[in-house]
Amino acid sequence: MRKKFLSMVLLVLSMLSMAFSSPAKAPEVSFSTLDGKTYYFSDFKGKVVLVNFFASYCPPCMVELKELAKLYKKYQDDGLVVVSLMVDEEGQALLPQIVEAKGITYPVGVATEKVLKAFGDPPITPTTFIINKEGVVVKRLLGYTGRKYLEKKIREYLEE
Repeated sequence: MRKKFLSMVLLVLSMLSMAFSSPAKAPEVSFSTLDGKTYYFSDFKGKVVLVNFFASYCPPCMVELKELAKLYKKYQDDGLVVVSLMVDEEGQALLPQIVEAKGITYPVGVATEKVLKAFGDPPITPTTFIINKEGVVVKRLLGYTGRKYLEKKIREYLEE
Protein backbone atom coordinates (compact mmCIF):
# COMPACT_ATOMS: atom_id res chain seq x y z
CA MET A 1 0.00 0.00 0.00
CA ARG A 2 2.79 2.41 0.91
CA LYS A 3 4.57 1.65 -2.40
CA LYS A 4 1.43 2.51 -4.36
CA PHE A 5 1.03 5.77 -2.48
CA LEU A 6 4.66 6.75 -3.07
CA SER A 7 4.36 5.84 -6.74
CA MET A 8 1.27 8.03 -7.09
CA VAL A 9 2.97 10.95 -5.32
CA LEU A 10 5.99 10.65 -7.62
CA LEU A 11 3.74 10.50 -10.67
CA VAL A 12 1.82 13.62 -9.61
CA LEU A 13 5.03 15.52 -8.82
CA SER A 14 6.51 14.54 -12.16
CA MET A 15 3.38 15.72 -14.01
CA LEU A 16 3.40 19.01 -12.10
CA SER A 17 7.03 19.63 -12.93
CA MET A 18 6.27 19.14 -16.62
CA ALA A 19 3.27 21.45 -16.42
CA PHE A 20 5.27 24.24 -14.83
CA SER A 21 8.51 23.80 -16.73
CA SER A 22 9.92 26.93 -18.29
CA PRO A 23 9.46 27.54 -21.99
CA ALA A 24 12.18 26.08 -24.20
CA LYS A 25 13.92 27.46 -27.26
CA ALA A 26 12.60 26.14 -30.54
CA PRO A 27 14.66 23.15 -31.66
CA GLU A 28 17.46 23.91 -34.11
CA VAL A 29 16.54 21.27 -36.64
CA SER A 30 15.87 21.51 -40.33
CA PHE A 31 12.91 20.32 -42.34
CA SER A 32 12.33 20.03 -46.06
CA THR A 33 9.17 21.01 -47.87
CA LEU A 34 7.29 19.60 -50.83
CA ASP A 35 8.90 22.15 -53.13
CA GLY A 36 12.39 20.98 -52.11
CA LYS A 37 13.32 23.93 -49.89
CA THR A 38 15.08 23.35 -46.57
CA TYR A 39 14.40 25.54 -43.55
CA TYR A 40 15.62 25.80 -39.97
CA PHE A 41 13.18 26.99 -37.34
CA SER A 42 15.70 29.74 -36.51
CA ASP A 43 15.05 31.14 -40.02
CA PHE A 44 11.76 32.46 -38.65
CA LYS A 45 13.09 34.37 -35.64
CA GLY A 46 11.17 37.61 -35.24
CA LYS A 47 7.96 35.93 -36.42
CA VAL A 48 5.28 33.91 -34.67
CA VAL A 49 5.48 30.31 -35.88
CA LEU A 50 2.83 27.58 -35.69
CA VAL A 51 4.33 24.13 -36.20
CA ASN A 52 1.56 21.64 -36.89
CA PHE A 53 2.06 17.86 -36.90
CA PHE A 54 -0.68 16.00 -38.76
CA ALA A 55 -1.56 12.66 -40.33
CA SER A 56 -3.41 11.86 -43.53
CA TYR A 57 -5.71 9.40 -41.70
CA CYS A 58 -6.76 11.98 -39.08
CA PRO A 59 -10.09 13.74 -39.86
CA PRO A 60 -9.56 16.52 -37.25
CA CYS A 61 -6.15 17.17 -38.84
CA MET A 62 -7.77 17.73 -42.22
CA VAL A 63 -10.20 20.26 -40.71
CA GLU A 64 -7.37 22.01 -38.89
CA LEU A 65 -5.19 22.22 -42.03
CA LYS A 66 -7.91 24.15 -43.83
CA GLU A 67 -8.27 26.49 -40.84
CA LEU A 68 -4.50 27.00 -40.64
CA ALA A 69 -4.45 27.90 -44.34
CA LYS A 70 -7.06 30.61 -43.72
CA LEU A 71 -5.28 31.93 -40.62
CA TYR A 72 -1.98 32.05 -42.51
CA LYS A 73 -3.53 34.07 -45.34
CA LYS A 74 -5.06 36.45 -42.81
CA TYR A 75 -1.95 37.00 -40.64
CA GLN A 76 1.09 36.31 -42.82
CA ASP A 77 1.67 40.02 -43.46
CA ASP A 78 1.62 40.60 -39.69
CA GLY A 79 4.45 38.12 -39.11
CA LEU A 80 2.78 34.70 -38.87
CA VAL A 81 4.51 31.63 -40.28
CA VAL A 82 2.76 28.26 -40.40
CA VAL A 83 4.56 24.97 -41.01
CA SER A 84 2.69 21.67 -41.28
CA LEU A 85 4.60 18.40 -41.12
CA MET A 86 3.04 15.04 -41.94
CA VAL A 87 3.89 12.24 -39.51
CA ASP A 88 2.66 9.19 -41.44
CA GLU A 89 4.88 7.74 -44.15
CA GLU A 90 1.95 5.94 -45.78
CA GLY A 91 0.24 9.23 -46.56
CA GLN A 92 3.17 10.90 -48.29
CA ALA A 93 1.82 10.14 -51.75
CA LEU A 94 -1.35 12.04 -50.82
CA LEU A 95 0.47 15.13 -49.58
CA PRO A 96 0.34 17.17 -52.82
CA GLN A 97 -3.41 16.48 -53.12
CA ILE A 98 -4.00 17.46 -49.48
CA VAL A 99 -2.10 20.73 -49.94
CA GLU A 100 -4.14 21.61 -53.02
CA ALA A 101 -7.50 20.56 -51.55
CA LYS A 102 -6.96 22.57 -48.36
CA GLY A 103 -5.69 25.68 -50.16
CA ILE A 104 -2.36 25.59 -48.31
CA THR A 105 0.22 28.18 -49.39
CA TYR A 106 2.62 27.87 -46.44
CA PRO A 107 5.52 25.37 -46.05
CA VAL A 108 4.44 21.72 -45.83
CA GLY A 109 6.64 18.66 -45.56
CA VAL A 110 7.17 15.30 -43.93
CA ALA A 111 8.39 15.11 -40.34
CA THR A 112 11.67 13.24 -40.01
CA GLU A 113 12.57 11.23 -36.90
CA LYS A 114 14.98 14.01 -35.94
CA VAL A 115 12.24 16.67 -36.10
CA LEU A 116 9.77 14.47 -34.20
CA LYS A 117 12.31 13.82 -31.44
CA ALA A 118 13.23 17.52 -31.26
CA PHE A 119 9.56 18.32 -30.60
CA GLY A 120 9.22 15.59 -27.98
CA ASP A 121 7.60 12.96 -30.21
CA PRO A 122 4.10 14.47 -30.37
CA PRO A 123 1.81 11.81 -28.88
CA ILE A 124 -1.29 12.53 -30.98
CA THR A 125 -2.33 14.29 -34.14
CA PRO A 126 -2.92 17.04 -34.61
CA THR A 127 -0.35 18.59 -32.29
CA THR A 128 0.53 22.24 -32.75
CA PHE A 129 3.40 24.19 -31.23
CA ILE A 130 3.47 27.98 -31.08
CA ILE A 131 6.89 29.62 -31.16
CA ASN A 132 7.04 33.31 -30.25
CA LYS A 133 9.07 36.04 -31.95
CA GLU A 134 12.06 35.32 -29.68
CA GLY A 135 12.17 31.70 -30.85
CA VAL A 136 10.72 30.21 -27.66
CA VAL A 137 8.11 27.44 -27.71
CA VAL A 138 5.30 29.04 -25.70
CA LYS A 139 2.40 26.65 -26.37
CA ARG A 140 1.86 22.98 -27.14
CA LEU A 141 -1.67 22.17 -28.22
CA LEU A 142 -2.65 18.50 -28.26
CA GLY A 143 -5.55 17.58 -30.51
CA TYR A 144 -7.88 19.79 -32.48
CA THR A 145 -8.24 23.16 -30.75
CA GLY A 146 -10.48 25.11 -33.08
CA ARG A 147 -9.92 28.20 -35.16
CA LYS A 148 -11.18 30.73 -32.59
CA TYR A 149 -8.70 29.64 -29.93
CA LEU A 150 -5.81 29.50 -32.41
CA GLU A 151 -6.65 32.93 -33.76
CA LYS A 152 -6.80 34.36 -30.23
CA LYS A 153 -3.34 32.94 -29.44
CA ILE A 154 -1.90 34.10 -32.78
CA ARG A 155 -3.08 37.67 -32.17
CA GLU A 156 -1.79 37.56 -28.60
CA TYR A 157 1.73 36.52 -29.67
CA LEU A 158 1.81 38.81 -32.71
CA GLU A 159 1.06 41.78 -30.44
CA GLU A 160 3.96 40.99 -28.06
